[in-house]
This record gives sequence, structure tokens and C-alpha cells, in this order.
Amino acid sequence: MNLKDLLLLSFVVLFAGHAAAQLETLGQGEFRYRVVPNWGKEALDSVRIKNGHGILVDRSGRIVFLTDDAANNVIVLNREGKLIETWTARMPSAHGLTSTIEGNQENIFITDTALHEVRKLSLRGEEILQLTWPEKSGLYQTAAEYRPSKVLMSPLGGEFFVFDGYGKDYVHHYRGDGSLIRSWGGDQGEGESRLSHFGPHGGIIDTRVAEHPVMLICMSDRREVKRFTLDGKYIDKFAMPGGNPRDAVLFGQHLIIPHLSDDWPADRNAPGFISVLDRNNRIISNVGGTPAEYSKEGILQPMKSIVSPFVHPHAVALDAAGNMYVAQFASPGAPLLKLERLK
Repeated sequence: MNLKDLLLLSFVVLFAGHAAAQLETLGQGEFRYRVVPNWGKEALDSVRIKNGHGILVDRSGRIVFLTDDAANNVIVLNREGKLIETWTARMPSAHGLTSTIEGNQENIFITDTALHEVRKLSLRGEEILQLTWPEKSGLYQTAAEYRPSKVLMSPLGGEFFVFDGYGKDYVHHYRGDGSLIRSWGGDQGEGESRLSHFGPHGGIIDTRVAEHPVMLICMSDRREVKRFTLDGKYIDKFAMPGGNPRDAVLFGQHLIIPHLSDDWPADRNAPGFISVLDRNNRIISNVGGTPAEYSKEGILQPMKSIVSPFVHPHAVALDAAGNMYVAQFASPGAPLLKLERLK
């Protein structure tokens, strides 16, 4: 077999494997999925995209997709994958996307790791608030040390938290007007109260027990999720061996966590998978990954990707029916996927 024939055969095998993965049932138990073939392809082919970073479903059911292409930071699609609009926030390293509801208005926060800032915008792209580096905290010598990765909304009257996940690993707590309340994490405190580098990449405020909201911090390269009170007191953590938890989203009483890859950054080639956790933070489904196994002592055993449609899932959102929309990093062929939940 000559080189040309060998390359052709390799392409056919690769394509067949990807097609099979798209038709395969992914996940276990009540959270099983199938990729919707070519969902949004025509719309996404019509705009320039570098990397998928963030994703959310807004109150009207639209899919809001964040990219780090400054010409098309925000791409809005309907549930059928048709393009509604695109706009720019002029953010070349847009990373984290967060929704906030204020009265009848839904706005978004976007973080940028290269501009060292956070912006609050309307869903039409109108800028409402711009936050530069937290100089008043006294924790930074220059703006370049600050590289924010995600904003979390507090359930307390418009307050919010900014994770400096690519900078010095602090969590900064702000009032709604952008004034700084306190900073913690990073090298502050002792023991588990500290957040090692690379630390707080993404997470969520867990409101499943409404009277006791808890901050979940996805320590991606540490392969674990830490839990804190909203004033920065460490509670506990749970390990995610073999994964790389990048972010978190709630779906009812379940927690959804995308893994960029297997043991990233040691393994940058594995496709990644998505974990679904129950109320007790035990995994009940690994979408695109091996089923979770726990020892008799309740210790989660190492997980890994299996035949998968994913290429580095970075963020995930769910609609009311439980269908998943997955934003993917370093995935030029599939920066955004839709997975239909199977009944």
C-alpha cells in the first residue's frame, strides 16, 4: 500500500469512528444522550470562530455561545441551530460567560484573560459595567498578574464573585456596582483554604439547599472540586480522578461538570467527557466516559474517555428538556455540539 492509499484509509477510519460516536448512546442511567448530527453547522460555518469557551440558554430559550474571536464574541442560535445574531464585545481572549437576572432584564458577564478585565453587557451587546484589575485588593503589582476566568452570581442582592483562575488564583467578591468587598483564596489562609495554581477555573453557587448556598470551585488541573461558604471558609472537597473539571452547571437537583480531557494537561489528546452528579455529588452518568465506579469505602476510581464525539468540552448548558449544548476548546471542526437527552 502506497502513502496516498494509507492516508486515504486513515481518513476513512477516522471519519467512520467520528460518525459512529455521533450515533452512539452516551452516558448511563437516566442521563443518556445522542449527538444531534450537524446541529448548527450551517450557522457556525457562516461566522468566524476560534475557540468555544462559554455557553448558556437564556430566559427565552436561545443558545448564547461565547468565542474568543473578537469579531464574533457572542453567537446566538435558536434551539434548532439557526443563526439569530452575532456581536462583538471586543474581547480577544473571552473566557467565562455568566447570566444575571436583574428585574425583567437578563445581562451577561464576560471575563477576558488577556485584557485582564471583566465586562457586564446586555444580551444585545450594550456595555453596562467594566471591571479592571482589583488594584485596591493590594494582591497584585500590575494588571498583567490578573487573568480572570469566570464570574459567579451570589444569591445575595446582585453581588458577584470573580475567579482569577489564570492569574494568582484569588476569588474576588464584589457588590453589584463593582466595588470590592473582599478577596480570598490564592495564597491566603492555610491548608485547603488556599487555591493552588492553576486553581479556580470555573464553578457555580450551589443553591440546592436554598438556606445554605455553597460555592463550588472546579480546580481543573488539580482534578477536584472544592466547596466553600460564600465568605470564603473551606468546607470540603471531592476528587474527580482521571478527569479535568472545568466548569459546573445545575440542572434541578443534579450537577453537570465538563472535563476538558483525561488528566489534562498530562494528556492533551484525550477527547474529554461530561459528568452528571446527584444531590450527594456522586456521579450517576459519564457522558462520553466510562461509568463511574466507587470503592467499598466510597472512593471514586479513575475515569477516562471512551468513544466520544467530544474534543475538549469547556462549558455546558442545558435546556428545559435536559438537552445539552457543549462549547468546546481547541476544536475547530466542532466548537459547539447539541446532545439530545434520550427518554
